[in-house]
Amino acid sequence: MYNIIIYNKNNKQKHTIKCVPYANTFKKRLIGLIGKNNFNGLIFKQKYSNRINASIHTCFMKQPIDIIYINHEMQIKEITTLKPWKIYIPKKGYIEYIIELPEKSIIKNKLKIGDKVVMQYAKKKN
Repeated sequence: MYNIIIYNKNNKQKHTIKCVPYANTFKKRLIGLIGKNNFNGLIFKQKYSNRINASIHTCFMKQPIDIIYINHEMQIKEITTLKPWKIYIPKKGYIEYIIELPEKSIIKNKLKIGDKVVMQYAKKKN
């Protein structure tokens, strides 16, 4: 689990999204958020940073999700909202991380291209 801290570049505000799981196995990456009703998000680390490997699908999803594409400098490079049964290929390459969040997280946290992202390891609560 990770806490994601986002520093807005223009107004210097900080937003924190707590306890976001990390898809670090093939099974976690394959299943992702499929079939989930309530979720806090999911982090994907890209093995290859090209556009095609950074594509996302929402087949079998029950609700729309917000997607944040982050580069190697930990800055937001692209953001989008994707409805169920859609495919999205980012316009730019060199994506290091993809973060999937509940719909309206982009609006709620006022996320913009260029915002800085910090991911901090958070221990699981027992």
